[in-house]
Formats: sequence, C-alpha cells, structure tokens
Amino acid sequence: MLLLLFLLPVSAEDPESESSIGDRVPSEYGDFLDAIPEDIRGYLPEELFSSDSGTLADGTGKLSDFSYLLETVLRAVGLRLGDCLRLLAQITGLLLLSAVASALRDSMRSESVGRAFSFCSTLAILMALLSGGYTTVRVAVDYFSTLGKMTSAAIPLLATLYAMGGNVTAAASGAAGLTVYLTLTEELVGKTIVPFAGICLAFAAMEAVDSNMRLGTLAATVKKQYTTLLAFLMTLLLAMLGAQTTLGARADTLAMRGAKFAAGNLIPVVGGSVSELLRTVSAGVGYLRGTVGISGVLLLLLTLLPVLAELLLYRLVWQLGASVADLVGCPSEKKLLDEIASLCGYLAAAVSICSSVFILALTLLAHCASAIG
Repeated sequence: MLLLLFLLPVSAEDPESESSIGDRVPSEYGDFLDAIPEDIRGYLPEELFSSDSGTLADGTGKLSDFSYLLETVLRAVGLRLGDCLRLLAQITGLLLLSAVASALRDSMRSESVGRAFSFCSTLAILMALLSGGYTTVRVAVDYFSTLGKMTSAAIPLLATLYAMGGNVTAAASGAAGLTVYLTLTEELVGKTIVPFAGICLAFAAMEAVDSNMRLGTLAATVKKQYTTLLAFLMTLLLAMLGAQTTLGARADTLAMRGAKFAAGNLIPVVGGSVSELLRTVSAGVGYLRGTVGISGVLLLLLTLLPVLAELLLYRLVWQLGASVADLVGCPSEKKLLDEIASLCGYLAAAVSICSSVFILALTLLAHCASAIG
C-alpha cells in the first residue's frame, strides 16, 4: 500500500491530471445502461449517456425530479394499458359464453348429457382464462430477466468505482455479494417463478372444475411459503452485503491512513504532497460514486415501478372479472379469477423483495467514503 502512494502523480506542473481524476465515468456504466429495457431507455435524459461526471450529475438531477419520474412511469404503464383492457374484454366475453352454456345445460332433459356438456364448456373456458393468467406471469418473468442483466452489468461497475477510491476490500466483498445475489435471482427465482405460478393456477383450475376438491388452503400455503422463502433469503443477503461492505470500507480506510502516516514521516515533503493529492482524488471519486449510485437507484426504480403498476393493473382486471362472474352466475370461473388475482399480488411482492438487495448495493456505493480521503 505504501509503494502505491509513490506511484501517484504529484507534480505541481500538471494540475489537470489531478482535476481529471473522477471526472470520467467508467465504461462499465454504458453496459449498465444497455441492460435497461428499451421502452424505459427511450425516456431517459440524454445527459445520462454522457461519459463526463458533471453532465451525468445533471442528468441524474433531472431524473430525480418527482414530476419526471411520475411522467415516465405513467408513459410506461400507458403502453401496457391497452393489453389490460383487451384482457378484461376477453374475460367478460368468456364469462358471457359460460353463462350461455350454463343456460343451455339447464335446458337439456338428459342429466348425463347436461353434465358432459357442462364439463366440456367449463373446461374450455377455464383453459382460455388460464392462458390469460400466464400472460400475467410473463410480466414477472421478464422483469427477473432484466434484473439479472442489470446486476450482471453492475458487478464490474461497482468493483471499479470502489477500487478507484482505494476500497479494494469493499470492492471484493461487494462483488461477491452481488454475485451470490445474481445466482439466486437467476437460478432460484428465475427458474422457479413459472413452476410456482403453474402450481397455483393448476390448483385453482382443479378446484374450479370440481367444487368438491378443496385446494384453496393448499394453494394459499404454497404462495405464502414461497414469498416467505424469498424474503428470508433476501434478508440474509441484505445483512451480508451491508456488513461486509461496511467492514471492508473501514478496513481499507485504516490501511490507507497507516500508509499515508508512514509516507509523511519517512519523506515529509513528498508525503504532504501525496496527502493533498489523495484528498483531491477522494473528492472526485466520492462525487462520481454518489452520482452513479443515485442514478442507478433511480434507473432501477424506473424499471421496477412500471412492472409493479402493470401487475396491480392485471390484479384489478382479474378482480373485475371475478365480479362479473359473480353477476352472471359463474361460481367456478369466479374461484379461478380470484386465485389469479391473488397470484398477481404475490408476484408483485416477490418482485419488490428481490429488488431490495440491488437497491441496497447501489445505496452503499453512494454513501461509502473513499479510503484514500
């Protein structure tokens, strides 16, 4: 560590080399921007794509404005509003067909033929409704895929920014924590969200076809245990990432201060120049870290909030469909629609829980002090 101090430029003839440290955004930030969905990236300020930290800070300031955030989220949600309305119209049409089929069944004199007709019509309508349910699940699946890409791009970005400030231990611990988080997001959540939703929808369909099957409690247990497991794992990751990054930053600061003290005592003149240079570097790196960290949190929120709004819209659509089913006298379809609406709520909770670790990692970056300061 002490030898590194003497490798830093301390010449008074080149002040621009000092002022330029921390002014340039790492190239890894461009990869992070590329991981953002195309429909969100089109609404971002042009300043966010600049390689200059000052211009990037201006873009972050625009992005943090409440009216800008609200307008961007509403625009992204508006693109999906038509799909929700079409789904509501489809559900209403299917329920009307179900009501007509039920009336035809009651008009049949043969009880066995009426049961067969009722089973076939109910099964066909339920399959059509289930296809709409999987459309809702696809929203969460796509978000977890995007979250994995953003996390993968953020690992080298955060490691570079930590290392620029001398926080080598914090860079290693932060990268390790995000790697574990990426593995859990891709392997556990990404590969189990579809089977989880399929099991819940299968239970709902079975209970809707045969009212004697009481699977509602079992389905509720599966949903609660799945979200509880996600919350437990993400809580462990939050604790691990926060503790390791904070302790690593303190260890780096202590090591760097010891190196600066030794340099000042061994060579007073050069040691004083090095200390002054390190303060300048620390200020630039801290400014860059804060800018990138805050912009990263805002970009993640811009990606997360439209997904949450879309899931809640779909939940509202399924709830309205359940109300229509109750009005036209379709109890089996009402059970299925209620279960799909409940599933949307659990998917929104899973999306929010899994995003918390990434938000903490970016927040720690913005607030972590440089070890060389």
